[in-house]
Order: sequence, then C-alpha cells, then structure tokens
Amino acid sequence: MPHWACHYYRLETHSGFVVGSWAFSATDSIVSLLIYSLLVGLHVLAIQTEKFRIMAAALTGIGHLSLGSLHAYRLLYPFTFQVFGYSWTRGASLREVLIVVPFGLLSLFVAIAVKARGFQG
Repeated sequence: MPHWACHYYRLETHSGFVVGSWAFSATDSIVSLLIYSLLVGLHVLAIQTEKFRIMAAALTGIGHLSLGSLHAYRLLYPFTFQVFGYSWTRGASLREVLIVVPFGLLSLFVAIAVKARGFQG
C-alpha cells in the first residue's frame, strides 16, 4: 500500500515523480494505482480462496524484489530519483533496499512453502 499511496498523493498534489529519465505522467500514476489495486484485490481474494495464495505471494515477492533492485542499482550507479518534486537521497534508497528486498524474499519463500505443502491450485 505505501507505493499505492505514493501515486495517489502525487496525483492529488500534482507533484512530480521522476525515475532516471522517466518523468511519470498522470496516466503513468493512474496505471500504477490500477496495478497496485489489482494486487491488493488479489491478496484479499487469497485470504478466502487458496488458489490465489501462491500467485499473490509470488507476484508480491517479484514486485518488491524489482523495486528493491532498482534502489540497489541506484546505490551503485546513481541516477535522478524524485518523489513529490523532492530528491530521494541515497540513504532513502538504502532504507528501501533494507526493507523491500527482505519483504520480497519473504513473500517468495511463502509462495514456495505453500506450493511445497502440496497445494495444486
């Protein structure tokens, strides 16, 4: 939800969001909101319906590892990253790596563990 809220706030305040040479447009943020909303909906379905659990955990893991990898790459090869019109510091990218990467790994571990328990989906 933090990434969803980021795009929502950005749209409400008409502030900037820049990753490298990509300046997110309002449409880009709306698409991001839709993707995050679908993922949240998938997780809500996974609470009740087992067949969605592996997919929800795996997609969450892959997504968080992707975001964490972006920030890890930025630590090694700095590029512009602005949120709400403010520069995102390298320290903030490090914190993102330290929080998002373990969560992504944990999510993938859960997907693998659920699959290993024999759920066939």
